[in-house]
Amino acid sequence: MQLDNTLLKVNDIYKSFDRDDVIKGVSLELNEGEIGCLLGPSGCGKTTLLRIIAGFEIVQRGEVIIAGQQVSSGSKIVPPEQRNIGMVFQDYALFPHLSVIENIAFGISKSDRRARRKTVDHLLELVGLEGAGKAYPHELSGGQQQRVALARALAPEPKLLLLDEPFSNLDVTLREKLTVEVRDILKASGITALMVTHNQFEAFSVADSVGVIFSGSICQWDSAYNIYHNPETLEVARFVGDGAIIRGVVTGPNQVSCGLGELSGNLSLPCDSGCHVDLLVRPEDVLHDDHSEVGAQVVHKSFRGPNTLYKLELSTSEICLALVSSHHNHQLGEQIGIVPEVENLVVFPSVNKLL
Repeated sequence: MQLDNTLLKVNDIYKSFDRDDVIKGVSLELNEGEIGCLLGPSGCGKTTLLRIIAGFEIVQRGEVIIAGQQVSSGSKIVPPEQRNIGMVFQDYALFPHLSVIENIAFGISKSDRRARRKTVDHLLELVGLEGAGKAYPHELSGGQQQRVALARALAPEPKLLLLDEPFSNLDVTLREKLTVEVRDILKASGITALMVTHNQFEAFSVADSVGVIFSGSICQWDSAYNIYHNPETLEVARFVGDGAIIRGVVTGPNQVSCGLGELSGNLSLPCDSGCHVDLLVRPEDVLHDDHSEVGAQVVHKSFRGPNTLYKLELSTSEICLALVSSHHNHQLGEQIGIVPEVENLVVFPSVNKLL
């Protein structure tokens, strides 16, 4: 008989403030050692959900179960300090008057001195700060402070680690570096973690499973790959990654006619001929080819170093995007040739018929 290794269960959670529903029927699960992420725009309810799991907010309906113990329900709430969780806050919340060693050891003060020092030394090595133990927070860079906050949260060996926008105060270059490092640290520690962010790069770099949340509801809980390549709703398709939605009509098995021409590929949902659809087209699906019979006009361009992202107007007046090598430098208003290469036709039922 296979044992259940689920560490976190959130079952049909509802939360309201002043009669406004901010969390509506949210359910999710995380297995032991898995890293999850709640991804969504500001005000969507993701931080409120994290605070519910942490025990800082009560719920009207539903339940939260951590390591088999119900810690929240409509009639019960276990205090945060009794949930065996760790938390990394957006501003790190380090104690300015304590050294790095003292900050990390703060949550394990009841351990004997030798065990405490062994834990601190191990965590300093794990987060790559072996030589910074005697420093104070103001003497550290933002990235170093973030690692200290992570080490402090890991010191009590919590069952679950919660991270609230942990990279938001860092510059872009450091943020990209630390997202990879933090994932490695969490995996090395074997801890189960749930992170909140509005940044797609962070979510995709860190998490095993990502939940895209809008208006208090999770629209899709899935791998980063599936959320990008196989979004389940039009809302998720518009939110995740660059892309354009263009109108089309199904003309046969695995075939769609649209402003890019006649496309063949695997349809993401069964559609009969004549069915009107909205088709997701990613920039990498549109190749630049000056000899192509399909043309489009450049209406905007964004230089990205090795590539340029072009916004193109099709003959149908619809907009699509194309990622082109920056060796090609097309001008606004220029007509360029394009070739669509869309293997998977991600479509959604359309209420607007193709004209």
